[in-house]
Amino acid sequence: MERQEEADSRLCLRHRFMRSYKKNTLALLSCFVLSVTLITSLLILVHTNHKMENIQGKMLFTDSDCSINEIDGSKVEKLASDPDLEWYAVKQLEYPEYQKDFQDNRLERGDSRFITLTAIVEKGRLPKTEHEVAAERWALLNMGIEPVCGQEVEIYSEKENRTETYKVVGILSDVPSNKKYGVKTLYAPIKSGGEDSFSVYVRFRDGTDYDKEVSKVCRDLGIEKKQVKKCPGREDIQGLWLTDFKFISVLLLITMIVFYGIFQITMMSRRNPYGILRAVGMQAGQLRRLILSEMYEIYLLSIPVGGILGIGIALLISELSGDSSQEIYLNNEKISFAPVIPIWQIAVCIAVIALLIGLVGYFTGKKIVREPVPDLIANHGNKVNLSVLFMRHFHWNRNEDRHGRAYTLFSLGSKYILKEKKTSIFVILTICAGVTLFTGLAYQTKIAEHYREDTAEMYYLNGQYEMGTLHINSTADGVSRECAEEISSLEGIRSIKTQAGIPVRVIDDKKIKRNDAYYKERNEAFLKYQGYPLAGNDGKDQIFKSLIYGYNKNALSELKKYVIDGDFDENGLKDDEIILSILHMDDTKNNPYPGNYKEGTPLMQYRAGDEIQVKYRKDFDTGQLPYEQLTDTEAQYCYKTYKVAAVVSFAYMYDCNITVYPLLITSDDQVQKLCPDSRFQRIYMDGEEDLTEKDRDKLERKLIQLGNQFQGISTRSMISDIQKNEVLFRKQMVYVAGIAVISFILVLINIINNLSYRMQIRTQEICMFRAIGMSVKMIRRMMIFENTMLGLCGAVLAYFCSIPVLRYLYRQSDMRAFGHKYQFDYPAFFMISAVAVLLCILLAGRLSKDWKTKKIMEQMNKVV
Repeated sequence: MERQEEADSRLCLRHRFMRSYKKNTLALLSCFVLSVTLITSLLILVHTNHKMENIQGKMLFTDSDCSINEIDGSKVEKLASDPDLEWYAVKQLEYPEYQKDFQDNRLERGDSRFITLTAIVEKGRLPKTEHEVAAERWALLNMGIEPVCGQEVEIYSEKENRTETYKVVGILSDVPSNKKYGVKTLYAPIKSGGEDSFSVYVRFRDGTDYDKEVSKVCRDLGIEKKQVKKCPGREDIQGLWLTDFKFISVLLLITMIVFYGIFQITMMSRRNPYGILRAVGMQAGQLRRLILSEMYEIYLLSIPVGGILGIGIALLISELSGDSSQEIYLNNEKISFAPVIPIWQIAVCIAVIALLIGLVGYFTGKKIVREPVPDLIANHGNKVNLSVLFMRHFHWNRNEDRHGRAYTLFSLGSKYILKEKKTSIFVILTICAGVTLFTGLAYQTKIAEHYREDTAEMYYLNGQYEMGTLHINSTADGVSRECAEEISSLEGIRSIKTQAGIPVRVIDDKKIKRNDAYYKERNEAFLKYQGYPLAGNDGKDQIFKSLIYGYNKNALSELKKYVIDGDFDENGLKDDEIILSILHMDDTKNNPYPGNYKEGTPLMQYRAGDEIQVKYRKDFDTGQLPYEQLTDTEAQYCYKTYKVAAVVSFAYMYDCNITVYPLLITSDDQVQKLCPDSRFQRIYMDGEEDLTEKDRDKLERKLIQLGNQFQGISTRSMISDIQKNEVLFRKQMVYVAGIAVISFILVLINIINNLSYRMQIRTQEICMFRAIGMSVKMIRRMMIFENTMLGLCGAVLAYFCSIPVLRYLYRQSDMRAFGHKYQFDYPAFFMISAVAVLLCILLAGRLSKDWKTKKIMEQMNKVV
């Protein structure tokens, strides 16, 4: 009965405190709500992002754990009986991959699961007999076949040296790995009776140890581990757990810094009531339980509110980012992008916060009950000693000596910072946490922008529609100039970018420094597998093979942003000017292969101003094997010397032959002068912005119809791929903005509470200063100086905290893999630090404004 009465009494007191100190209660409630909201929304977004990125990886590389390559039929059967397999897909290695000089239509054979690893059957059914096929809509259109089931297509069989007729029985959705390069592929069932080898895509059951299972499979099948290739799209669960741990640790740190600051202010403002309660008989344990019960009641109220807000924000961000609009297919099923709610992780966070709240409340209550009751009632802990320590520095001389106004401001401000150590430390920590967090978010934005640009470069997302060939043997390959003129005049076409190429041999100037080790390795491999070299002596000169590409004005304009040395006129280059596109090695040592890196060591160190000499066949007949083998010694060659106007890190237009030697780029009119009959090997087109879905489909069909006039040309719409890339970027931006808004509110609440408290506890001192002549203006200056010092200290501390944070974000991102070196984001840091200091100054001005209307004697008689 006594316990019940005690509980009822504590409940009554608790609610009276909560009502009487509304500002403190609301501050704590806001802190808890925003903390739970931040934790819930961030964890949902982290897990949803992880799932989405994993699905996007699987979209390109399949949903398998690994592929087991080059095994015979008996081993496939043995593998299929493994009880640890969830599923497997078989690909027959009867038909070669796409190679130069081969027909550009491919036929792949496999079982039903292989055909639909990254696709779905949109119309018809999967092929069942050897002469039935399924294909993507865009691929059939490029073959000149209407994407309707029942159509027939003729395919030349290299193995049997004859043409065979196949029936189209199914229309597949776009296969990303095919559409990326424009490879037209038909899918047929496995052909029986052969001695061919197979590749098997394998998915193990959940919970299976991958490494142990791979070792077991290799042992059972008697194969080497190098025959097993881990799927790049395989989900990294351990990496997600590590990310969870790091995120949760940072979130708890920020939450507790903000909470502890607000809680200390709340406790200090209640010292007098707590002292009175102790005086009338409340025991130490009862007071501690009162403090804890109030904190927990506010916290428990905040959990459902913050949880609902967090889920709502996460759902809103997912909706704004456009996740639901993406269409990705795996294993003949559409994959949805429903937000992932990690209940256990959120529950652990909420429980840990509850534990930390309890520890803070317990030790704070313990500290309060140890103080003498008279001191609590008199609130000596908050009273200010109006001692000579302060007054001796208060000189009102107007001269500029050390005892003038400036020194007074410096002295008083410094003393208050040192005197109120706790609040000073919490203000500095809050500013530090805020600046560090926002610097990290700004850096994350920079990473997202890099990823967006690098992905667009990697997949050549340079136009809504793409028309081109996979290789160039001679100037006769590609789309004619007359056809390109017709394309540019089509209704609905807004802009067009073209590339026309001429195979050339570059006179090798051995004085140019280069990566000899890489070129030697690359040339030996090319000679081994292709039968002809990339460089060598053609009987007259030491040369390396390359291409001169002519870009139209639109393409040259886009190339401008990739200039790393020199410059050029986008309206056209002179007859003797050339631009070099040179691959760079990754100086971050994360990738052993060269790429289109903006930073790094170039494979060949040509610089702007250098001269480069080329030779090209007078008849432009380069599509013959003797040309590739450097044995066409009877052919007539023309020589031409160029001056390097600029060097670019990325060629922008797709390099049909993927050359590792420097590419030469000029304006299209210069290529036309050399070879009037040259064709375009790559065309990027953009449609009008107001085109409807029906108009876009009509335009795509027209473009495919025009492209089909020429051998080896693939035409396709890249709109969905561009949208996916933009959606990912938009999602990251919304994600960053959501974190920033919630974090800003948390930080702002804590700073306002701390600064307000610092003003409140100095009420009597400020009244005394005003009584002896200090103006409100001078008080404002003193507060501004003090807050500026706190802001600067927080910014300096944030600088040292931001360095490891940014390095961690860099390591976790793809920036290193794309060849970007780590650089501290000084512009973002200084801008955010300036905003933080400015915020402190504005708050100081706003808080000191109240003193204009406060009466001195009334405020001096108040007990804080």
